[in-house]
Amino acid sequence: MRGHPEGNSILHKEKLKMTLPYMIKDDSISPSKKKKHGLSDNLDDSTDKYYTHKSKHFDLTENLLDRSTPDSLGEISSIAHMSEMTMHTTGIRKNRKGDVTFEKAVQRVRGTPDGAEKSFAVKNSNKISQETKEKTKKLLDEELELCTKENSPAIKKHDSIKPLERKKSIKLQIKQAAKKLKGLKTKGNLEKGRNLPKRKLPDASHSMLHDDTMVKKAKTKDMNWKDRRTASRIAKNHYQLIQNSKLIWEQLRKKDLSDQKRIEHCTELYTGVKGKIAEFSLAHDTARMIQCLIKYGTAIQKGSVLDEIKDSIVNLCKSKYGKFVVMKMMKYGNKFQRSHILKQLHGKVVKLIRHKESSEVIENFFAEYATGPQKLTLLEEFYGPSFVLFQTQTAKSLDQIIEEQPNKKEIILSNMKETLLSLIDKEVLLHSMVHRLFFEFFNYAEGKMKTEMIEALREGCVNMVHTREGARAVMHCLWHGTAKDRKVILKSFKTHILKICKEQYGFLVMLAVFDCVDDTKIVQKIILDEILQSLSEIADDQYGRKVLFYILEPRDPVHFHPDVRHILELGDKNLTSKKDMSVRHKELLDQVSPKLIQHVLDNVKDLVFDNTKLLLTLSIIIHVTVDSTAAMEAIADIAAEPFTTGADKMHIVEHHVGHLVIKRLINQDKKRLEKCEEVLFSTMLLEKVPEGSMKSWAACNRGCLILVK
Repeated sequence: MRGHPEGNSILHKEKLKMTLPYMIKDDSISPSKKKKHGLSDNLDDSTDKYYTHKSKHFDLTENLLDRSTPDSLGEISSIAHMSEMTMHTTGIRKNRKGDVTFEKAVQRVRGTPDGAEKSFAVKNSNKISQETKEKTKKLLDEELELCTKENSPAIKKHDSIKPLERKKSIKLQIKQAAKKLKGLKTKGNLEKGRNLPKRKLPDASHSMLHDDTMVKKAKTKDMNWKDRRTASRIAKNHYQLIQNSKLIWEQLRKKDLSDQKRIEHCTELYTGVKGKIAEFSLAHDTARMIQCLIKYGTAIQKGSVLDEIKDSIVNLCKSKYGKFVVMKMMKYGNKFQRSHILKQLHGKVVKLIRHKESSEVIENFFAEYATGPQKLTLLEEFYGPSFVLFQTQTAKSLDQIIEEQPNKKEIILSNMKETLLSLIDKEVLLHSMVHRLFFEFFNYAEGKMKTEMIEALREGCVNMVHTREGARAVMHCLWHGTAKDRKVILKSFKTHILKICKEQYGFLVMLAVFDCVDDTKIVQKIILDEILQSLSEIADDQYGRKVLFYILEPRDPVHFHPDVRHILELGDKNLTSKKDMSVRHKELLDQVSPKLIQHVLDNVKDLVFDNTKLLLTLSIIIHVTVDSTAAMEAIADIAAEPFTTGADKMHIVEHHVGHLVIKRLINQDKKRLEKCEEVLFSTMLLEKVPEGSMKSWAACNRGCLILVK
């Protein structure tokens, strides 16, 4: 034991008469063995008397407490930790010489020495728990029996004494179990996969827990899948009500149902689901019933449905099935109900547009049902928190706000940039509302702010070309982006060129590419090659033909509206393009001319009689950079065919489209003569047409017009 801190004490002067089984004069047993076998240095007085009477090998004057005091605090702290039983000092006799009251008081006040560990503090040294005394006595009785039987000192049979076992901690038990399990797996004693036998539930009689909380789970392994499905449905709330409502819904959704029957079924269905509409709108089957009720119900019933869901519209918008209920209410509700839905969404649009499910509701409302002021109200939330908190009675567009308050321009653009950057990598980039915001941002952003946005958006531009504002935003990216940005944008268009060319607004992006991208080689590889592979399909489409017209005759007023030309002119002053526009268009035309003229030769009989392809055919023959004589000869051969009045197939001279092809090709002879070209379509026609055919041409009105030309 530690001993007392300092000085001699009256408590140490008297030798205690105490014996222990291992206290031998020759010190043959080390203290480590004492500790190993769980023997304690502190025993009861009764034990003292017993061993004093029986043993002759122990010194009766040995005192446990009379030990040398450690020289330093380092020695105190290096003492090994002892069990709880050894921490209590026992065996101090009651009858002591001298007055020790003052000595005890000083010791109690002084406490443990500074620096000593808490584990060495002696607490309640004179009080031993009843449990500890019983264990000690039991251990000594076992030792006494062994000594008596073999008639030898107790120390010879000391190894037979088992120490008191401490209870294993839960952590240690888990460790040992995991180690054992690992050993079993290594030896291959555990079966794997499906061959593992199913564990059987223990009987209630063998269970370790004997309380009423253990409930046996219903066995469904003997049921077929239909019965199991029915059992799981019955366990849900409102099962019978849902089943009855489904029967009514099946009748209500029939198209051939009479108006009177439909009203009756709507009333019956509404009576059943009343008060539970918000709950039913979240499930996949019951949500369909609510949608059908909104579609066919009366105005009063629709109003009642809205009253029940008005406080949970935001949660329904985020639900996979509830969002359809909100969209049905937008579609079949009146303008007041739509206005009420908008009020519920106010202040949460920025948050909802980022959500996968609710973004569809916001986009549906913005694109289909919102009025002009309502659209501006939705967009205002992206301009900054102040526009949400201090909403004016009349919503204003970004143009009006910047015109009235120019000092807010930087703050608005900064807020828009922060919001839009978080939307780039998500599916919401497909929505027209997001495209509108990007278009407004590019209209006013300048310098570094615009450059950073283009760099972030360039890979997602392909998702924006299908709307008006989206296509305009992509055109800004092409005009003001670097050469690297343009290359990335073009690569994102790969395999989508045919679709982009045929879209109402996507074709404008193709025209912007032809205007500003200096690297015509990459334009040919990515864009022109795909166009030429699907040339017939593009030529059949009204927007696809504009792409071909722009390659042949860029910004020709015959083919392009003034508004389209004005939009394209906005990108002429970009700082990235270095090549002259005429040179760029000449290079592109050289790359496509052979394929275009071959297309005319392969389909000449169809093209000269097709009203939609008339101008394209003439433009190809007139503007290609390769020799077009073969195409003109093919048309002259068709004109040289015998002209018979009343034939099944109308002659080209008499046809309302064919005669225009011949007339316009003859008109081009004037320009060819000015350029001193030797090949003239008039001469070619006179050589091909047999003698006497001109007389038959003069017999019809359109033939006479050709002869006049």
